[in-house]
Amino acid sequence: MGRSRHLLGQSLVEFAITLPILALLLAGTLELGRGYSFAVAASDASRDAARYAAGKTGNTNGPGLAAMCNLVTADLAAVTSNVSCPTQVNHAPPFVAGTDYTAPVPGQAVIAVYCGASVNCTGSTTTLYQSEVDVYVYYGFSDLRLLGGGITITGSSRSTTSW
Repeated sequence: MGRSRHLLGQSLVEFAITLPILALLLAGTLELGRGYSFAVAASDASRDAARYAAGKTGNTNGPGLAAMCNLVTADLAAVTSNVSCPTQVNHAPPFVAGTDYTAPVPGQAVIAVYCGASVNCTGSTTTLYQSEVDVYVYYGFSDLRLLGGGITITGSSRSTTSW
């Protein structure tokens, strides 16, 4: 009888030692999953925005930055309502945080756009065919400090205009 109590006590001590490690591993896995989910949302939003800004019919101009911004905001609604858009950059990527756009704070999405030869991604009926449009969505992911906190997740997309 004394021996089984000794084994039970040993099991409880081992469980008490391993439980925090297992809990941290589980929490870290969940945070990585959340981060991946936000990365996919940022990537999808940037792809939709680049495709939308580059689109045009034969007799209409491109939609412009304000309309593109509304699309990105709608795409990111499940992730955040704090969207700063757009910052237009006058050169092709890569963009530099602090120089070309303001780095996002945790929970914020910042959109940076390069419209090639177009001033505001509206284009004109006959010009800018095959011009490049680059849209980057930077999201300030707050990971609850399990992985170090304040990580910026980037989604980017490049599209070619049809106008």
